[in-house]
Amino acid sequence: MSTATQMHAADLMTKEPVTIGADTTMRQLARLFEEHEVSGFPVVNDAGQLVGVVSQTDLIRRCLSPIGDEAPGFFFQEIAEQLGEEAELEPEALIIVADIMTTDVVTAKPQDTLASVSRLMTGGRVHRVVVVDPDNIPVGIITTMDMLKALTPA
Repeated sequence: MSTATQMHAADLMTKEPVTIGADTTMRQLARLFEEHEVSGFPVVNDAGQLVGVVSQTDLIRRCLSPIGDEAPGFFFQEIAEQLGEEAELEPEALIIVADIMTTDVVTAKPQDTLASVSRLMTGGRVHRVVVVDPDNIPVGIITTMDMLKALTPA
């Protein structure tokens, strides 16, 4: 592998990233985070094209956001109260990834240099950049941890 200053996105990216659909439910999303041990997923449409990205932070923000007239954190309060009473949880309204995903996704091309990917991450204040092909189909993903590994001598 070449030095970090000569590397390109294709050299560092995790190839064939796991993607999810915008209609994935919150329960499915939480299960996928655990199953794949990642903190975010590219979201694609039926044609496989990138339409957003969703992270654990997005999920937490949604859980802490106000619901109607209810205060932030209402979701967690309800769960705590119901568990305290050992009652069955009431079903929540169906919330899907499309409701919480970020649609303004920071992307790169496989031939982009790591320096340019780094600038994208810092400028966009993001922890992952989705690498896409000319048809906007995710072919890889680069995280801040990937960048740190590239800069850290073995």
